[in-house]
Amino acid sequence: MGFDITVLVITFLILLFLGVPVAFALGVPGLVYLAMQGGSVSIVNLAHSMTTPLYTYVLIALPAFLLSGRMMNSGGVTSRLFDAALALVGRFKGGLAYANVVASMLFASMSGTAVGDTGGLGAIEMKMMDEAGYKKSFSAGITASSSVIGPLIPPSVAMVVLGSSAGVSTGKLFLGGLIPGIVMGLALMVSIFVQARTTKEGQNWPTYVIPAREIPKKLLKAIPALMSPVIIIGGITSGFFTPTEAAVISIDYSILLGIVYKELTWKSFIQAIKDTVETAGTFMLIIAIAGFFTWIVTKLGLATVLQNLLMPMYSVGPLLVVFVLALILVIIGCFMDTTAAILLVTPIFFPIINNMGIDPVYFGVMMTVALISGIVTPPFGICLFVMADVSGLPVSAVTKECAKYLPAMFAVLVLIILIPGLSTWLPGLIYG
Repeated sequence: MGFDITVLVITFLILLFLGVPVAFALGVPGLVYLAMQGGSVSIVNLAHSMTTPLYTYVLIALPAFLLSGRMMNSGGVTSRLFDAALALVGRFKGGLAYANVVASMLFASMSGTAVGDTGGLGAIEMKMMDEAGYKKSFSAGITASSSVIGPLIPPSVAMVVLGSSAGVSTGKLFLGGLIPGIVMGLALMVSIFVQARTTKEGQNWPTYVIPAREIPKKLLKAIPALMSPVIIIGGITSGFFTPTEAAVISIDYSILLGIVYKELTWKSFIQAIKDTVETAGTFMLIIAIAGFFTWIVTKLGLATVLQNLLMPMYSVGPLLVVFVLALILVIIGCFMDTTAAILLVTPIFFPIINNMGIDPVYFGVMMTVALISGIVTPPFGICLFVMADVSGLPVSAVTKECAKYLPAMFAVLVLIILIPGLSTWLPGLIYG
C-alpha cells in the first residue's frame, strides 16, 4: 500500500477513534494529503470535489423525506401508528414489545432514518412500556434495536444517498429494501418471543389487550397515515413521479394529515422545519466533505488496492468476497453513522462489485443492513446515545439490552447474502 494511502487511512482512523465528528474526520486527512503534495495538486480540486456531489437532483429527496417524517411526528401520526400496532399484537405476552417493532416498521415508511424512528417513536414507546411495568432498560433496548428498520423500509434516506453516490436507481433500492426490512422486523419479534418463553423476566411480561370493538377504530384511524408509503412507492413504481418528486409530495401529504388530525400547530410546523434544516445541513456537509475524500481515494486508487488484496478470494467465488466486505461494513458501522459510512465506502466497494458482476441493488441492500447493525453496536452506535438521551439511562444499560438483538440482526444479514432474491425479486418484478 502506498505511503499516501497509508497516511490518509491512519489519519482518518485516529480522528475517528478520538471521537472527532465524522465530517472533520473525513476532511482533515484530505487537507493533510494536499499539504503532502506540496502544491502539485490545485486547491481548486477541493472546491470542485466538494460541490459536485451536491448538484445531484436525487439529493433533493433527502431533506424532503426528513421534513415529511418530522411533519408526520408533529401531526399526530406517530401516536395513531402505535395504537394500530397495539391493536394488532398487544394481546400477546410482551405485547408492547411486539407493538414497538410493528410501530417501527410502520413509522419507517415515513421517517426514513433510524435516528428519526428512535427520536420520534421512542418517547411514546418508552412511556407506555414504563407504565405497563416493563423494565426501563428493556424498553430502551428494543426501542433502539427496532429503529434499525428505518433505513430499510422505503422511503429511506440511506437509500437516497446510496443511489446518488453509487449511480443506482433509487426506486430499485427502495423496493430492494422492503422485504429485508420486513424480515428484520420479524427476526426481532422472534427474539422477543424467545425471551418471553425462556427468561424469568419475559414470563412476567404483561399483555395489552384492546377490546375487540376498539380494534377496527384504531386501525381505521391509522389508514390515512399508512397511505403515505402506498402513495410514494405506488407513484415511483408506476412511473407517475420520480423518488425526488415523491419526497415533495410526501411533505404535502404529511401537512394534510396534520390538518385533518388537528394536531399540527404553527409552532410545531416551524420547529419541524428548523429540525430538518439542522439535520439536512449536517448531512449535506458530510456529503460535501465526503466528495473531497472520494476524489482523493479515487486518485490514489484505494479501490484497486483493496481489489488486489481480495484477489485470492476471487477463485473461490463472489460469495466469499461479499461476506468479507460485509464483515468490514459491520465494523465500520460500529463507528460511523450509516449515511456517512455509505459515502465513505461506496467509491471503494462499488468498483469491486461492479468488476465482479455482482448486482448493485443486492449489494446496496446488503451494505445498508450491515451498516445499520452497527448503529446499535458499541462503541459508537449512534442510536445507543440517542436512546440513552430519550430514556435517561446510561449508554451501558442501553447497550447491554441491545446486544440481545444483535444475533437476530446478523442472522438477517447472512440470510440476505445467501438469498439475493430477498433484495432483487421485487425490483426485478416491477422494473423487469
